[in-house]
Amino acid sequence: MKIKPTAEDRLITFYRYFSLSLTSLMYLLDKMGPSVIYKSLVIATLFLLAQTFSFCYRKLRSRPRALVLAVSMEMVGIIVLTLFTGGFESSFRLYVLNPVLIAAGSLSIYFGWSLLFSYISVFAVLCYFFINSANRTFLEVVSVNGNLFLTLVLAVIIMQSVNRMKHQREESIARAKETMDHIKALYHIVETSSQHDFMNIGQVITDYVVKLTKLDKALFWFAKKSGEPAPQSRQTGWQQEEEQFLFSELGKHEHEWRLQREPIFRSLPGLGDFLLMPVRMSTRFVGVIGLKLESTEGLEGRRWYIQQLIFLSELSANILERHELGVIENRLIITNEQNRIADEMHDSVSQSLFGIVYATHSLKETWKKMTDSELEEQIELIHDSATKVAKELRITIYSLSSKKSGGPTWLGMVRSHLQSLSRLNDVDIEFKITGDDFSLPYPYHKALYRIISEATGNAIRHGAASRVDVELSLKPNWIRLLICDDGVGFDTDLLWIESEDSASGLGMKNMQYLTQSLGGDFQLSSNENMGTRILISIPVGVAELKNA
Repeated sequence: MKIKPTAEDRLITFYRYFSLSLTSLMYLLDKMGPSVIYKSLVIATLFLLAQTFSFCYRKLRSRPRALVLAVSMEMVGIIVLTLFTGGFESSFRLYVLNPVLIAAGSLSIYFGWSLLFSYISVFAVLCYFFINSANRTFLEVVSVNGNLFLTLVLAVIIMQSVNRMKHQREESIARAKETMDHIKALYHIVETSSQHDFMNIGQVITDYVVKLTKLDKALFWFAKKSGEPAPQSRQTGWQQEEEQFLFSELGKHEHEWRLQREPIFRSLPGLGDFLLMPVRMSTRFVGVIGLKLESTEGLEGRRWYIQQLIFLSELSANILERHELGVIENRLIITNEQNRIADEMHDSVSQSLFGIVYATHSLKETWKKMTDSELEEQIELIHDSATKVAKELRITIYSLSSKKSGGPTWLGMVRSHLQSLSRLNDVDIEFKITGDDFSLPYPYHKALYRIISEATGNAIRHGAASRVDVELSLKPNWIRLLICDDGVGFDTDLLWIESEDSASGLGMKNMQYLTQSLGGDFQLSSNENMGTRILISIPVGVAELKNA
């Protein structure tokens, strides 16, 4: 596997070869010591070892223990090299900066300083006992070479300062990325809270609370709503048998929750310590979002949780209010449309039908007194009136049907969206349709559109796909949607594991929620470098029976 060097790797490698080149040149130009051939062999060996250690450091970047061993081995080798090439007078005495910089930049502070002082101590002792031609004392040896030691100390301080700034920068980038993931997750939450998975909105929120706070347990308890069904209370982290007891305990304090507007710290018997936040719409109390606190959490951690719960309570209230306004708006739209159709029928069709009924009634009373020509004329008049009524009725029906009137159809909108996506991203998207969506209820239209948009968008943004195939089969009682791409793919097990600890994977969960809210089956298969395949099967009518 080829290891891609980082900017830091390239910088240290450059310094290694640059310093080795200079010291090697000084070593060759020094007239003292062994022959030029011997020196050349030493230099060639050093360049070979430099390449080997550079590769090892890149490969062992994520394995601290192995990296410690490699750095220690190079340090020992450099000590031996400097001893055999003149000790404190060696041209290679500053080459020791290479392992020192690696230790200071990639390993712990303690190891970096331990390595440096070990080198200084061992090297000074060996030079004092074996290469001390001037018979200096140990203190004199250390004092004379103090500049070398001071240079090494300053190099470690500078490298560790740079390393600290690098870590701070990486942390800032990670926080920025996490913030962006949270923003995308919030977008998914808002999108997930549609009409038909609205009853599961509590589960979406509690899953997100766990991801955001990194705690194990969260809940969304909904107060009972008179007249209409309320979303179901949900939790994340508790066992199924504990759920009923949890919500029963919360229900006992409903009056208290209704009066509160600030975060609440509360210990519930048999359950532990909780942080709870009431959720209020502009018109009424909705329920409580909460999370179970750990005993190790400090004050700063609790402040962070309070901020997140306040934010999520406001978000939840907005989602719920938007849903209720959407329901009211849909009812008004339906009512207005019914009134418009009734007025149109009354003004045209019903009047004509009344005329036909009246004419037939008169004919029934008088046909015996009519001549054949008068009777034929009256029947012809009734026939013409009925033909006119049928024509008016057909025009009315056609005006209500976007398919018949030539207006934009749902399949046309899906096709248009995929064509735009294809042109904007230079991706080949093939859309194949079997069947007709004319009789398909609106909730299925909405869910399928969002699933297709999410899946194709993921294939382009995350999968780097060059081709996406979308096959939609619409039958009276069954829907089958297949979406395949030739992208980079991923490990599906890793996706679901990561989605429990971060904001990633929410797009897949949203598609799964949408499918299950309609009583359907969601299947995902993917492998690295093998593309992704999503198969969705939805029985038409199951969701309506379930919600009836």
